[in-house]
Amino acid sequence: MRICNLASGSSGNCTYIETRNTRILVDNGKSLSYIFDKLNELSVPPEKIDAILITHEHSDHIKGIEKFARTYHTPIYAHMSIREIILHQIKIPEEQYNFFDSNFKIGDLDIYPFPLPHDSKYCVGYKIAEEDAVVSICTDLGEFSDSTFEMIKSSALVYLESNYDPEMLMSYPNYPPFLKRRINGNHGHLSNLACAKAIEKLVKSGTRLVVLSHISEHSNTVNLAVGTVVNYLESKNIKPNVDIKLDIAHHEHRGTIFRITPTSQK
Repeated sequence: MRICNLASGSSGNCTYIETRNTRILVDNGKSLSYIFDKLNELSVPPEKIDAILITHEHSDHIKGIEKFARTYHTPIYAHMSIREIILHQIKIPEEQYNFFDSNFKIGDLDIYPFPLPHDSKYCVGYKIAEEDAVVSICTDLGEFSDSTFEMIKSSALVYLESNYDPEMLMSYPNYPPFLKRRINGNHGHLSNLACAKAIEKLVKSGTRLVVLSHISEHSNTVNLAVGTVVNYLESKNIKPNVDIKLDIAHHEHRGTIFRITPTSQK
């Protein structure tokens, strides 16, 4: 399996995942030209994308889907709970829609959606597996619950939200109080420290690679996110680059290309 985040943040989100026979995007909140360019960097023709999976209906996750799906006739998948919203917001031919309420399969990928606490109509994360090679995408959540942990534990690779620094959030002048409360609430986003505590649990479950994702452009910095996570893990005797590798998903350029190989292909 080859995995690469193409963009992550309030300006748009998209992650690419492929196997030998299957190519998917998780979300698409960027322009057609942006995604075309990033897929071109990966030598992936956009018309070869087999599906776009939607996490939730917020614009930074779906605003690029309609034009992409219309241009390349790409099927889209979304949870049944947001069916009416998606039908209203993404105008594509009816046969391209696929609404689910349980696990499903696309090509040789097994898809396990799970609910996340976020202030949308309905938000899911995804555990995506090619045999025993597993990647999980877990962003846009206000708290990292036991049920979320049970779902994604032992994943080889996890894209995990590290959205904000509390001091930066509260001092940012362009956010009104209600928005700060929303972000900081248990249906908002994960702080850097909450992300660090989640990583502590994941490391103990066997995860060895986490990509800090959805880092806010206004209430966080990469250095703050990484520093908070590293300091916390070290305080728990977890050594970055030894016990866990950390990486970053960026706002405006693609991230690192990762490869996870199923046991049967080794």
